[in-house]
Amino acid sequence: MSIPKPQGSFWSDDQWRAITLTGGDILVAAAAGSGKTAVLVERIIRKLSSREHPLDVDRLLVATFTKAAASEMRGRIREALEKELTQDPNNEHLTRQLAMLGRASITTLHSFCMEVIQRYYTLIPLDPGFRIASESETALLRQEVLEQLFEDKYASAEEGNRFLSLVDWFGGERSDDAVFSLVLKLYDFAQSHSWPEQWLNEAAEAFAAPDAATLENSLWVQSIIRDTELALIGAVDLLRQARTIAESPGGPQPYTITFEDDLQVIGNLLAAVQGRPWSELYDVFQSASFGKLKPCKKDQTDPLLQERAKALREEAKKLVSELQTQLFGRTAEAYLGELQQSAPLMKELAELITEFGARYRADKTARGWLDFADLEHYCLQILRHPDSSPGDLQPSAAAVEYQAQYDEVLLDEYQDTNTVQEDIISLIARTAPGNRFMVGDVKQSIYRFRLAEPGYSCRSTAVTEMRSASRALESTWPGTFAAAKKLLTRSICCLDR
Repeated sequence: MSIPKPQGSFWSDDQWRAITLTGGDILVAAAAGSGKTAVLVERIIRKLSSREHPLDVDRLLVATFTKAAASEMRGRIREALEKELTQDPNNEHLTRQLAMLGRASITTLHSFCMEVIQRYYTLIPLDPGFRIASESETALLRQEVLEQLFEDKYASAEEGNRFLSLVDWFGGERSDDAVFSLVLKLYDFAQSHSWPEQWLNEAAEAFAAPDAATLENSLWVQSIIRDTELALIGAVDLLRQARTIAESPGGPQPYTITFEDDLQVIGNLLAAVQGRPWSELYDVFQSASFGKLKPCKKDQTDPLLQERAKALREEAKKLVSELQTQLFGRTAEAYLGELQQSAPLMKELAELITEFGARYRADKTARGWLDFADLEHYCLQILRHPDSSPGDLQPSAAAVEYQAQYDEVLLDEYQDTNTVQEDIISLIARTAPGNRFMVGDVKQSIYRFRLAEPGYSCRSTAVTEMRSASRALESTWPGTFAAAKKLLTRSICCLDR
């Protein structure tokens, strides 16, 4: 339900709807500079100053991603309240809101997690004397734990052991640094998921495609097909730009014929990708080729336009060439064989990361340390009912208390939320009707290095996980496994563009 916009309001119709709409969860997706944060602040002020149903500021949870942003948000709300009070100086409710603002839940998500843990630490259980370890402390501890783990693995390994094979595949000739890096990266990616160990196991199991039919219908192939479609559509757009230049005054007119032929080649590839099985695409792409450009008369052609048209064509050809060599440089049978070959090693890798996580967690506990991932996971553990499972998230008694405490949960920069944070918010928010108000823009996602998932609300979990695994593996995968690496890493492109 939305309140009619008053005459003379400077808010646009869409902004006004976002400010006043109620009755369920609301996601405001808009570009930079469109006033998303201003809308969020105005929504808060209108709820606090409503004459019919005024809220207290401590009935709102306002979460953002940095302390600076939270401080700025608090300041903007304070200014808006003071402005309202100048117009209605005798309003006791607004005066009380201004006095309560200092203890209002306008915070970062990590600070909120800390508050939950401090309030319910006996449910974990956790030593109340814990502290947040510094990045240098955790980096040193992680290295120590990893080195000891590898020493123990080497001491118990026998010839043909999967661990030794894993190290051979991923390690360097002189050190295990590459394997260390891989384990740590994948551990961090796993921690961005609500059930890390299950994510690791499922990621490893994805390599065990038993036959060509399974591969044909797998998420691997589906995501590659989407990536290929986007690449080909991009190539078509480049060639159309080149054709427009060729047809313009002073343009390289003879190139038009070649560009039309090129568009036909790419059109045939696009039709094959959209209508033919994966197993046939290798031959289709390997047979695709481009002709030579027609000669142009120098006295009738602007050299700058000619070079621009040629450059656009080269970009289009490069896109197709990359598809030919990276995604369709091997047959479906070859890809399947490489996946099957890697499956036992991926299982070993998942088990290695799980064991590292257990040892690292034990050593942190012994020292009374938490890191930022611990804040999220302990908070989630408190808020999640023990009977919860992936796909069936149930609130605990603590979460129900938070649901009663907050009449609305407002999230700024929602595009920077990861999976664990999303589950935390969903547990403390109400349902039927929902009471979440989220603002963000996927193009402004700047926290991918912190494992933010900007497309969380519109992508399947499996595709999201594939992208995470791809990022973690991309810099360390050995050349002997290049084809399967490209099968994984290229699968994310359609999601990131």
